[in-house]
Amino acid sequence: MRHFNRQSRDYNFVNKIEAGLVLTGSDAKSLRTQGVQFQNARIDIQNGQPIIVNLNIPLYKYSQGQTIDTTRERQLLLTPSQIKKLQSYRKQKYMLIPVSIFLAGKWFKVEIGIGRKMRRYEKRAKIKKKEFDQSNPKK
Repeated sequence: MRHFNRQSRDYNFVNKIEAGLVLTGSDAKSLRTQGVQFQNARIDIQNGQPIIVNLNIPLYKYSQGQTIDTTRERQLLLTPSQIKKLQSYRKQKYMLIPVSIFLAGKWFKVEIGIGRKMRRYEKRAKIKKKEFDQSNPKK
């Protein structure tokens, strides 16, 4: 089971990193059954700790009387060297975008894409190249 961020298609990624995701029990159950919404989700580094912001995990339908903010900040689990690498990319004006969330064993992981947003003409060129490759398959 893998949930993809559709907005990640608008980025040119230089690098991708896997990170663990800190969740509550009802968040994990909700991810397994209902999925996730990535709209405007991004990764920030606050006080040397990476967090994911605006990731919307809907409430678990069987959680009783819990009032949990569905878009609250969730902590990411990375090594200190990976955190330093992310900080250096942020200083170079790269965006940190969650590309997908998936299960690795019994743990939820986030794939972080490091890149820049494509401009309109770059998107058009990418689509044109894809259409050309589909119409002229190599033998």
